[in-house]
Amino acid sequence: MGALQRMIREMMEPEARRGERRTYRKPYPPYIDHIPLSLGFKVPNFTLFNGEDPHASSVEHIGRFSVQCIAIENNPLLKLRLFGNSLSGQAFTWYTNLPANSVQTWEYMESVFHDYYYRIQPEVIISDLSALKQSEDEHAQDFITRFRKLKMKC
Repeated sequence: MGALQRMIREMMEPEARRGERRTYRKPYPPYIDHIPLSLGFKVPNFTLFNGEDPHASSVEHIGRFSVQCIAIENNPLLKLRLFGNSLSGQAFTWYTNLPANSVQTWEYMESVFHDYYYRIQPEVIISDLSALKQSEDEHAQDFITRFRKLKMKC
């Protein structure tokens, strides 16, 4: 009984409640931060991926990120260094929880990102398009936009 009381007391003490505070460590090796950027390079204003939008595609995000990194396309380690800048919310939390030095290459980062966030897009067939109806309170232009979006998935 004494051991149980001691354990409860230790858990209630402020030091025990605080626990060990985690510190942020980048998932890639430190030497990558020392690779120089070309003179005049400006970090792009990345489109953010938050991991919460059910319609957001990991493939689309990697594609958009790569297009925005066209100035450093020939240096995948710099892409690896900048990738965290394209994440927000839940996706950035996922990124910060990757073990330190666990990602050595851009290709591996892309792979673990897809492993976690890849969603199979539902298949759209012609009958889905033919069944699409405009709702009574929907403007014609909104319906046409919705139809075109669905048609692109067909």
